[in-house]
Amino acid sequence: MKEKSVKKILTKCSYVLFVVVFGYISLNILFADKIHSYKIVQLLPGMMVGGVVVAIGMFILSKIVQEKIDRHFKKVLIVFSIVYYIVLIRMGFLLRFTPSFDMDAIYSGAIQWTNEGNFSNFYEYFGYFPNNLGSMGFLHIVFKIASLFGIKDFFTVGIIVNSALITGTAVIVSLICEKIAGSKTALMSLILVLLCFPFYFMGAAFYTDSLSLIFPVLFYYLYLCLKDENDKKKQIIYLVTMGVSLTIGMMIKFTVVIVLIAVVIDAFLCIPWKKALLILVVSLAFYGVAVSIYNHNIYKNYISDEQYQNLKTPYWHWIMMGLQNNGYYNPEDYEYTRSYDVNERSTACRKKAMERIKELGVSGLFKLWTNKAVICFGDGTYALSDFLDDTPANETGIHNYILYAGKNYSKYQSFSTGLLIVLYLLAIVGAGRDKGYCWQS
Repeated sequence: MKEKSVKKILTKCSYVLFVVVFGYISLNILFADKIHSYKIVQLLPGMMVGGVVVAIGMFILSKIVQEKIDRHFKKVLIVFSIVYYIVLIRMGFLLRFTPSFDMDAIYSGAIQWTNEGNFSNFYEYFGYFPNNLGSMGFLHIVFKIASLFGIKDFFTVGIIVNSALITGTAVIVSLICEKIAGSKTALMSLILVLLCFPFYFMGAAFYTDSLSLIFPVLFYYLYLCLKDENDKKKQIIYLVTMGVSLTIGMMIKFTVVIVLIAVVIDAFLCIPWKKALLILVVSLAFYGVAVSIYNHNIYKNYISDEQYQNLKTPYWHWIMMGLQNNGYYNPEDYEYTRSYDVNERSTACRKKAMERIKELGVSGLFKLWTNKAVICFGDGTYALSDFLDDTPANETGIHNYILYAGKNYSKYQSFSTGLLIVLYLLAIVGAGRDKGYCWQS
């Protein structure tokens, strides 16, 4: 009983922290946003539409008998996934563009690797940014499979695969909700997915964010299946697939590790500690082995280890760069880092970072954190125009809304951010009301 009380207290504390943090961010977006300069009247249309859609969805679902929803849930999910997938692909073709900068490196690098057996045009880039080697390798595998069937239009392949990953993410989220709270909640999650407006335009932007999207969600779903499974053989299958899912996701975008941290915390609170420890060990083992093999191949057969050592950017560089202005990308900080010998870079960046922390002080750091939080969580467009405005292949009315230079972009940004605020408010209310899944299971 005492152990269970401690777990409940920890769970409630995490909910309180979530409510405080996202409540604070939401209030800043609504009333004190100096980054995007929203006026609350501009956000109201999106908030009203989002609120009405949610209210209508909840009303309709409340009037349908649970047994009927359970019986037809899978059919609805299949129809949703087909229609949603078609919409994403269609929008992807309309919004096709010419990749540049980072996306060009992983896209064109994957193409060159597929066609020529190396990505020599991008060795320097990946020497500086080895974090993107995983996403380039992922696209290389996809393009290589496509090339076996004589397909040469790899951007189309990217749209088709990326759209499938985004659709799969929505489907798995719905299955998670069904597992935790039933089919009514699962259908409600699909309605909320429809309110994630930028997802409709994300098919063509197959960069690390969207390519990795499905894997943390899949990892969590498999974890829920593992929690409820008693058969040893099936448990092993779940553990292996969890390890594979996490590994692919983390190799594409390392921040996927967040879901591992969350799952391990939940596991130690809700299931026997040996089982929780096994999840951690197996997941990290899969990732460690895969990364070691992949990196060994890269630095043995492509980028020389000496070349990488001379180009690599120390971790302190990113911390340093995140401590200036609003934490944006800063070319001057890159020049600063690269002006030092490779053996001196880490020390130089650490020293500069500490100087900036001292200059900012506690109040300055808090203000910086607030600005960065609003930048990251206060743009309902998900900054997709960073990709979509790179030499668009078509001219459509949609571009007038979704590109930075579009005459109606501010309307689209305000509307989609209003929808995003509704989702935040629902999450905050949900955190406040949730009694905790593991206490019910």
